[in-house]
Amino acid sequence: MKRILKLLSIICVYFVIFFKGNATEKIYSSGDKKIKKIALTFDDGPNTSSLSNILDLLKKEKIKASFFFVGNRVVLNKEEVKRAFDEGHLVLNHSYSHSNFGTATKDKVFSEIENTNSVIKDITGVSPKLYRPPYGIITENVKKAVSELGMNIVLWNVDGEDWNKKRTIEQVVSTQEKETKNGSVILMHTQPDKNTSYEALLKLIPYYRDKGYEFVKLDELLDIEAYKN
Repeated sequence: MKRILKLLSIICVYFVIFFKGNATEKIYSSGDKKIKKIALTFDDGPNTSSLSNILDLLKKEKIKASFFFVGNRVVLNKEEVKRAFDEGHLVLNHSYSHSNFGTATKDKVFSEIENTNSVIKDITGVSPKLYRPPYGIITENVKKAVSELGMNIVLWNVDGEDWNKKRTIEQVVSTQEKETKNGSVILMHTQPDKNTSYEALLKLIPYYRDKGYEFVKLDELLDIEAYKN
């Protein structure tokens, strides 16, 4: 029996619980709103430019974050993946090719996620249990593939649009400050040769700390397992 709660937003912000057999798969977009904790999450890496800058900053500030990496970029940037994992960050799944899976078959989505898990495990020794679909697109085939792989989907509820070339640093920072609440999952990016997230973090980290927020990884914020046994 399957039970699906309706989407809370058609713009990629979902919180759906669905059942398959004896397993319960979930789609998360935020944590406990009663606790002053937030999670920084970064999509689209790895690379040898912006990712390194962000890892340097997080290390300096003693912050642990969660990275959703793209499989075909993982293969080309293994040292950066290993560094992120060794420094205590979560290394998670953002598909293999970062394609739009709006019309993809279940087998195609399954293959993309499975292949990414495989290349990540080759480097870290662990297989991610958390998946973030490119562009936040979730179809029935995406849900079926994720369920069969025994994984969960993590989206977000704060997006400063640091990926948008038309957005200034000030606009990114202002949006994130306004949208962030207790339990927020914050979406940022590590795109090649684009340091918007890094420059925004220089302003946002002091702001969040001044507001009393604690930075945690997704497994702690959402009280779920990040990796498969």
